[in-house]
Amino acid sequence: MNHFSEELRKEREARNITLFDISQKTRISIKYLQAIDQGAFDILPQTYVRAFIKAYAEAIGMDPSQILKKYEIHSTPEHKEETASVRDEGKFTMRPETTEHELKREKRSRSFVALAVIALAVGVASYIIFNYFNTVIPANSVKETAFQDVVKEQEKLQPVHVVADSLDSTKIAKPEMTKIDSLVLRIVANDSVWVTIIRDTLPPRSGYMLRGRYRTYVAKKSFSLSLSDGGSVRLLLNGKEIAPIGNKGKRVQNIKISADQLN
Repeated sequence: MNHFSEELRKEREARNITLFDISQKTRISIKYLQAIDQGAFDILPQTYVRAFIKAYAEAIGMDPSQILKKYEIHSTPEHKEETASVRDEGKFTMRPETTEHELKREKRSRSFVALAVIALAVGVASYIIFNYFNTVIPANSVKETAFQDVVKEQEKLQPVHVVADSLDSTKIAKPEMTKIDSLVLRIVANDSVWVTIIRDTLPPRSGYMLRGRYRTYVAKKSFSLSLSDGGSVRLLLNGKEIAPIGNKGKRVQNIKISADQLN
């Protein structure tokens, strides 16, 4: 600490004035007032060094013009080198005059940042879960597609082979459709549930279905279905509701669903 700062600090303490008192009066941050007390002027905003020192002097009842003159003397390169040397040796420490009010304010700031991070993480997780099982549509807001319409849509995607009548060329050629997928399974979630489904020999698909949503799958021969809660879904096979494959709250795994359940 240089003599200039020591003189200011002793004068302040002799008049029983705290850094908090000065901060309240001048609106200067306590950390900058502490730096003036300790002679660490290089950590102050250099544009406002003289203004801070002047305000400090006025707050403790000293002549600011005289104080600024002393500052000019003590801010010579020799004094700056001495101050830097003392700080580098670890002798500079901030005085423990931080008020309880500032501690509470810092604690609130840290709590706010933590809550913001948690809220962001929850939002991202919710978005991922919501979109993980593909885009689904609430069952109560969209008219469900009839099984016959699903079949028609499948027929449009199949190649058409034209067979001409060799005996009468005047007859119109009739299209012969190739065989299409014959099983259409609709899963309606009565409650939120995790679903894994295997269509024929295709790879499994898994995802989380929210309550009130549904998904439709097509297969040639069969489905293999696993649910985190067997009693949380309704199953419609080719438009016909089939019996539940499990009980409420019980997990079911690899339950086969085929055309046999339409009989």
